[in-house]
Amino acid sequence: MKFSIIVPAHNRMGTLRQTLAAATDQDFSEYEVIVVDDGSSDGTPEMVQREFSSVRLLRQPNRGPAAARNTGLLAAWGEIIAFTDDDCLPPNDWLARLADGFRRYPDITGVGGPLLAPPSVRAANVLARYEEYVVRVLHKARDDEVVGGFDCPAGGTNNMAYRREGLKQIGGFDPAFPYPAAEDADLKWRLVQNGAQFLYTPVVVTHLQPYTWPAFRRQQFVRGKGSVYFDRKWRRKPTRPIVALRLARGVLRWLARLPTLPELALLRPALEDLWFNTQGQWAALDEIRR
Repeated sequence: MKFSIIVPAHNRMGTLRQTLAAATDQDFSEYEVIVVDDGSSDGTPEMVQREFSSVRLLRQPNRGPAAARNTGLLAAWGEIIAFTDDDCLPPNDWLARLADGFRRYPDITGVGGPLLAPPSVRAANVLARYEEYVVRVLHKARDDEVVGGFDCPAGGTNNMAYRREGLKQIGGFDPAFPYPAAEDADLKWRLVQNGAQFLYTPVVVTHLQPYTWPAFRRQQFVRGKGSVYFDRKWRRKPTRPIVALRLARGVLRWLARLPTLPELALLRPALEDLWFNTQGQWAALDEIRR
């Protein structure tokens, strides 16, 4: 089984260095690593060429991670395409465990796992614990394997591998998604419509992002934008009244979950998640109109 690891990169030279150190040190025999530089201005391509001679470097103008992954897919030679991001740290048995899933379930199209902050960061940082709550409780990505369709916890392209043939059948990622948000959900949805099933396996990739309030707010804002692009493509056309109604429903849902929260400190990031996600949706509606 041959793998190609594809990493879209944009202005995260520091964390990308750690990503590539892990990606090039896998306990697996036949694989390649491809970095697709998506118009970085921080010296990312020069760092890759200087420090990681075994990595294939591709470059493109800034068009977003969906387009970058497609660029990597066109150049890849692996029968399995593994995706992670430029702020992620896969364990050295990552490919071996993904390959094991494909061997045990020969009819599935994809295998993936969760993305979590390092244990020390989770212990000290409420935003990292909120991320874990979303992953473990809301998305149900726990310690048991799950096989399923769109409801399967696997699918985030920070920790996911697909059979190359399955990706080719649907034309890869949709480059009309300009942000690092919802492009992976769109891919997963189209694969499901094509009959695909996925395996969630609990191989954890470590998230190296800064767990600060400004970074958290930017992330939720961008995710809100991505959700509007997804809705416009697959659901009813999003409008301002619909976005406002979602905010109200979201607040009510979180208030209902309040007794089940492992700690009350998670309520603040939950509410800020809703608020900044809504702002992102609002901004995307203006973009679409233009």
